[in-house]
Amino acid sequence: MGYRFIDNNGTFELENADASSYLYFPLCNEAGLMGCVTPRSGGDLMLDQNRFILQPTSVSDLHNNKSSRNFWLRFEDGSLRSATGASVWQRAEEAAPADERYPDRKDPANAGISKGIKLRAGLLWQESTTVIRCGKSLIEAAVLNFIPADKTMAQVMRVRLKNIGDTETAFEPVAVIPMYGRSAVNLRDHRHVTSLLHRISTEKYGVRIKPTLSFDERGHLKNHTEYFTLGCDGQGKAPVAFLPTADHVIGEGGDFECPKGLMQDCRKTRGCCNDNGVEEYANTEMSGSGVAVGKTFEGVEAAGGLIFEKCCLTSGESAEYIVFIGAREEDDPFNAPDAIMERLGNSQKIENALEANKAFWLEKARAGLGMKEKAVPDRLSSDLSDEGSATLSSKRQNFMLWVAAEPVLRRIFGCSFLPYHDYGKGGRGWRDLWQDCLALMLADPSDVRDLLINNFAGVRADGTNATIIGSRPGEFIADRNGIARVWMDHGVWPWITMQLYIELSHDTGILATEQVYFKDRLCKRARDVDDEDGRPDAESDNSCRSGNEEDNSKTLLRDSEGKVYRGTLLEHILLMHITAACDVGEHGNMLLRGADWNDALDMADRRGESVAFTAAYAGNMKTLAKTVAEMGGKVSLLAELFELIGGLYEICKNFPETNGRKQQESKAFGTGTVAACAEQKRALLDVYCEKVRHTVSGKTIETESAVLAEMLDFIAESIMTDIRENEMLSFGDLKWFNGYYDNEGERVENLEDGRLMLTGAVFTLMSGTAPDEIIDSMIGAADRYLLQNRIGGYRLNTRFENEEAYAHKLGRMFGFAYGSKENGAVFCHMAVMYAYALLLRGRKEAAEKVIDLLIGQSMDFEKARIYPGIPEYFDINGRGMYPYLTGAASWLLLYHYRVGK
Repeated sequence: MGYRFIDNNGTFELENADASSYLYFPLCNEAGLMGCVTPRSGGDLMLDQNRFILQPTSVSDLHNNKSSRNFWLRFEDGSLRSATGASVWQRAEEAAPADERYPDRKDPANAGISKGIKLRAGLLWQESTTVIRCGKSLIEAAVLNFIPADKTMAQVMRVRLKNIGDTETAFEPVAVIPMYGRSAVNLRDHRHVTSLLHRISTEKYGVRIKPTLSFDERGHLKNHTEYFTLGCDGQGKAPVAFLPTADHVIGEGGDFECPKGLMQDCRKTRGCCNDNGVEEYANTEMSGSGVAVGKTFEGVEAAGGLIFEKCCLTSGESAEYIVFIGAREEDDPFNAPDAIMERLGNSQKIENALEANKAFWLEKARAGLGMKEKAVPDRLSSDLSDEGSATLSSKRQNFMLWVAAEPVLRRIFGCSFLPYHDYGKGGRGWRDLWQDCLALMLADPSDVRDLLINNFAGVRADGTNATIIGSRPGEFIADRNGIARVWMDHGVWPWITMQLYIELSHDTGILATEQVYFKDRLCKRARDVDDEDGRPDAESDNSCRSGNEEDNSKTLLRDSEGKVYRGTLLEHILLMHITAACDVGEHGNMLLRGADWNDALDMADRRGESVAFTAAYAGNMKTLAKTVAEMGGKVSLLAELFELIGGLYEICKNFPETNGRKQQESKAFGTGTVAACAEQKRALLDVYCEKVRHTVSGKTIETESAVLAEMLDFIAESIMTDIRENEMLSFGDLKWFNGYYDNEGERVENLEDGRLMLTGAVFTLMSGTAPDEIIDSMIGAADRYLLQNRIGGYRLNTRFENEEAYAHKLGRMFGFAYGSKENGAVFCHMAVMYAYALLLRGRKEAAEKVIDLLIGQSMDFEKARIYPGIPEYFDINGRGMYPYLTGAASWLLLYHYRVGK
């Protein structure tokens, strides 16, 4: 049985959530606190790459890591049980035969008691409920996790305990949060050494950790961040004692699921305090009863252990405990312990914060679907079945609320910090930035205007761009990992996004807005460096923030007189397109360079070409030409760019035979007119890039909009004609377009051999390059070779023979197991764009088929094993992978918008 929606606000329930592997739920707020939680309250929590509050968690850690948020019940006989179910005793019960686990299962009083974890979750909160059995005690434990929607830098963990048995039960409640408090790199790099930096103290409401230094890849820096675990009961009463170190909790020979330090017997350990309250490294008696307020410890792993006053519950009676897990900068009074307790420190205040959190995220999600907060009434009763679950008519609406939340999550997380997304260090990529804006502006384009303008400050004068966007508007970093390369698709996305903005807002005047350009040492499209001054290089974390020229003096492009140069947004867009159109290979298509949208096509930087995105650029230039023509009047452009456009236009005019050549074997290219045309384009680009290597002239030239539009349209038509004439593949009644050339200059796709990649079809369709009369034939080819109904729809590619060879001459994707990630999976991002392209070309029935398969797979929990929302891809078995942080969500929302128009 999968999850079921229980209202029209996206709330769902899932029985036995602990019976599925790899489940995790995102937690975050717009203040910058991020994390995730599993059904058993595993997962992590962080501010950024260098400030992890809880230990970093990759997807394999979800079942390997014992270091999780926990809340223990220590019974009078010394028995321990966990409110989250994370204890060796409860796990042993799960593994035992049913008769041994539940000898009272035939007792009518216990017939309705859940045997696993029941999960209820909504936008953006999760509550897991389990039943604790210990002797005659029977306690229902409900553990709620969420992050307040304001500027609170603490996750809330609320534990409600209810005696559902017939006998009175007494226990000591103990919260245990294993604290990490350092950079993600310290997980393997100096893990023990960095624990020596820890300074731990017990305070009225909890445990505080303030490392003396940050010790990571940035060097040794003075630390200004403190990490904490605070707590109180439902009435706001503080803990009575503390377990501030890992040794206090696990004891000798224990672990966080078998915490011998919590057992009643005493233990020998180092780490107790002397009379002055400072830890001594001596073997001293210490019981599990904890330590008092005002004690300090040094140089050990920390734990947020909070011991509350002994609790005694009669049958039907409840108790509540609240734990806050977070971090703050030392000059942040809003998140000081006393301030958090004053704001949130009792049951009613937590309930108010939870309701505010629900309202905040529901408003975000509804806005992403184009609905105002009050536009959709609360049909909680009318859309529910007799069993209390959502009707079929509302399931898709509930699902789409989660999809609408995903772009907001990606704006906060970037493509990092969730268990599958363990390859990043924060920040969003250039492509992600623009595609996420597609969804954000559907809510209210006026809210996105300034963001769009800021984003253009990342463009370089050579048409490339800074690849990483920081957490603040207009903040750009040359590259995350010091990899000086060009993703050739990056110039495509700004105009696609800007075009939607203009459609929604009718604000064509935005194109005349001026913005700065990004400048670092990289030049000539990352093929050379500019050493004339001390500009930051690609490995620097120096960044550019628009609007503050004094601070960004080393990262702003200047003219020949040393003044910061600003160009219109139209100029930025033209620059990205025209430079890409000149950066072509021997077959006349744009060079693949470091990769296109598919980062795993990264091994064809010399001779690889992306026909797919050549079509995309051409389609953009067509629509851009139309917009420029409609603007009327005159357009002012940087003189160097104006010359580049004119030069490219003349080349296209002088080589008309490239638009009508017959298909040739790829080895024949290099001596004919195609290669000559390509060589002239590259030479023209080289001259331009040399002119803007260090500075620009600052001089501008005016031209009539109609003239510029005509030139752009001609260039675009030339490119499209070349693709139609020379990249179309035929086999029987099927048609397709080759999407790529590899690093040996060989065509990648072959329809007869069944060697296809979906990307080439998507962008030839979306751009208008594919003639209308062959679209149905292309759909037929996709259905024959790429469609896999049982795993969610259309694969990204068929299986190639000799994949290892392609891994070396085209990209690492072919080194992946077939059916995973970019190699043959149902990659939702491209599949949704395929549906969108079909919709634009008037094939709505075929488009709906694509969408229905994706959503159907996503909502089939028994197959996909994911919570509501669309993942990055479905693997060979149909399991959803890399949930929440995917560009597929933005495109699905855009598709939803187009269908509704």
